[in-house]
Amino acid sequence: MDREIWRRGMIGFGEAVALFYKNYVTFAGRSSRAEYWWAALYQFIVYVALAIAFFALLGPEGFESTESDLAFAGIFIAAGLFWLVNFLPGISIKVRRFHDLDQTGWLVLVFFIVNAIITVSVFAQLIWFAVRGTDGANRYGPDPYWKEADLFG
Repeated sequence: MDREIWRRGMIGFGEAVALFYKNYVTFAGRSSRAEYWWAALYQFIVYVALAIAFFALLGPEGFESTESDLAFAGIFIAAGLFWLVNFLPGISIKVRRFHDLDQTGWLVLVFFIVNAIITVSVFAQLIWFAVRGTDGANRYGPDPYWKEADLFG
C-alpha cells in the first residue's frame, strides 16, 4: 500500500502565540516544535522588554532616586501578572509537546520537581559555602587561615 506523506507548513510567530493562548488549558493533543519555541521566544521578548524598562528607569542614580517608585512597582506588577497569565498555558504547551514526542505529559511535573530540587541545592550550597569556617583546628584538620609564628620551619 502506497502511503501518501504530507507535510504541514510550519507555523509562524503570530499563529504560535495565538495558539498558545487559544489552548490555554488544553492538555490533550500535540504541539509542534515551532509552536513551542515561538511561544517561548514571545515570552522571552516580553521579559527582556520589562527588564530593559526596569534598567532604563533605574538610570545612573540607581536605587537612590525615589521619583520612579510607582513606575518600578508597575514593572514588577506587569512582570508578575504576565508570569501568572502565562503559567497555565506554559504547562499545557509543555504537556502537548511531550505528547508530540510520544511521552507522557506527567514529565512536566518530573522536570519541575527536579529543577526545584536543583535550584534549592544550588542556593543552599552558595549560602553554606559563604559561611565562615570553624576557628582553629577541627576533626578534619588545622585551620587553613592559622599562620604559624615560625615562617621558615
